[in-house]
Amino acid sequence: MSAPPAPPRIVLPHVPALVTGVKGAVLLDTDGEFHRLSLAQAAAQARDTAPLVCHMPAVAGRLGLDHFPALDILELFAFVRPARFCLPTPKGVMEAVGLARAADPEDEAEGLFRCARMLLEELADATRADTAVRAADTRSIAWAMARAGWGWGTAVLAALGIQGDGGRNNGLRVWERLPEWSEHAPEPPPGNVPVEAEEARKRLAAILGPTAEQRPAQADYASAVTGAFIPRDHAGEPRMVLAEAGTGTGKTLGYIAPASLWAEKNGAPVWISTHTRNLQRQLDTELDRLFPDPLEKARRVVVRKGRENYVCLLNYEEQMMRNRPQEAVATGLMARWLLATRDGDMVGGDFPGWLSDLLGRARTLGLADRRGECIFSGCPHFNKCFIEKAVRRARRADIVVANHALVMVQAALGGLDDASQPTRLVFDEGHHVFDAADGAFSTHLSGMETTEVRRWLLGPEGENTRSRARGLKRRAEELVGLAEEAPAALDSALAAAQALPGPGWQNRIMDGAPGNPTEVFLSLVRQQVYARAQGTDSPYSLETECRPMVDGLAEAAMALAQSLGRLGCRCCCSRAAWKRSWTTRPPTWTPPPAPASKA
Repeated sequence: MSAPPAPPRIVLPHVPALVTGVKGAVLLDTDGEFHRLSLAQAAAQARDTAPLVCHMPAVAGRLGLDHFPALDILELFAFVRPARFCLPTPKGVMEAVGLARAADPEDEAEGLFRCARMLLEELADATRADTAVRAADTRSIAWAMARAGWGWGTAVLAALGIQGDGGRNNGLRVWERLPEWSEHAPEPPPGNVPVEAEEARKRLAAILGPTAEQRPAQADYASAVTGAFIPRDHAGEPRMVLAEAGTGTGKTLGYIAPASLWAEKNGAPVWISTHTRNLQRQLDTELDRLFPDPLEKARRVVVRKGRENYVCLLNYEEQMMRNRPQEAVATGLMARWLLATRDGDMVGGDFPGWLSDLLGRARTLGLADRRGECIFSGCPHFNKCFIEKAVRRARRADIVVANHALVMVQAALGGLDDASQPTRLVFDEGHHVFDAADGAFSTHLSGMETTEVRRWLLGPEGENTRSRARGLKRRAEELVGLAEEAPAALDSALAAAQALPGPGWQNRIMDGAPGNPTEVFLSLVRQQVYARAQGTDSPYSLETECRPMVDGLAEAAMALAQSLGRLGCRCCCSRAAWKRSWTTRPPTWTPPPAPASKA
């Protein structure tokens, strides 16, 4: 049994503080003296003294250095205040902890030490006030990071009162501390109670409050939007409202008012879709005015994004189990964030963007499922998965904040994750819907994407990796026996995957020696683009017309279609079906107009 924690002590590192600017730098040495330095002088000092800095990659870039040992105040901030944001500058950190704004670089250099002291004091106070389990997790994570050589380790352990092995336990196994999502009975069908115009005006007034500026145009907008919430009279004829208003009208609250009323009346969510993830976050912030209580808002508002935006607990577990010293700091800070995050959203959520600059993308953003390798219910963390939790929360929410890309992909797939479809949708930034629809309801073929498909189907080829990346056969081996035709379909798909670009495909295409149907097709596309495009000295953004095609390109496209047909459903995408689709066209058939091709 480990000894009880000792009384906390605040121990600041005995190092200089370095603040850099565009033309020079300020160094606060260990004797309390300030020194104005050129960037070259500051670079020499940085290499020799391991100073206290803010955002080491940015500082290194100003000094012309690839890397140098340093204590980064942002790492301490991320440990003490996980899932909270600050501007990644000395002034930003000082403002975040409540210090007065720095007047000059000398104030900033001194402010770094003051921020460090305040953060360490905050850590000591918060850990004493935490539950025993949370305090133990904090000490365990700090101990693991310090043991791996974390620069802040000694100061953090002292603030936590840890001596010797007093912090040892399994705190990095954060999935054991995360709550499980619960499955509920299917939600009843939504009602069909309309929203009256006067109701929308009253809800808008309640959201704005009695002291808000009166904007008649905003109230008129909210009233007009209620037309979209009238029950339909005929199948296939939804109620639609196309609304436009000038900048400053207050359109967001104008449609939130009737949307929230309809959700409450009919027991079903309204999906609000916008163009970008940043706009999703802005809309989520705007909903604070409707639901000022954070607990109520967490229950009634859900932000939905694609799976690639959320941290994968299985990826995190694999990083932790590798137990590499160079990854321990990143793993510890990610563990702190995982225990504090609202929803596991790493892109536009509560994950500080600058943390990936400090720790590397592979150890932070790389923990998201960006390769489509999710094994769903086969994952040991399925019942704690942030994505699955968001899916289930969205079914019971009032407002679901989504983006156009997700909504259109779900529409292309025939419904949401459970095959249901929202009955009320609000498209903000509606002029971007068409591009999102084009992307979701069309096929895009490129060398990189087809290479990823091959890797997903066949698994890593010729790679020495400990990743869980496996081919389709490994992922589906427990399922193929459940259906009589599954083994044959699986074998057919794996055989067809050989037609996709394999390792080294780019070199083979440039050398004029393609090895399979996809490589032959891409090689001929490349030949046509480079033969006819302007500015071929640049490998980027080269375009040319699709027609007339170079010799062999049409035949290569047909051969590729026949090969890839075996990857689809066996009833309509087999080789025979592809052959019929091509051979039954009349001899005079010509392709329809198409956009310019790109290399």
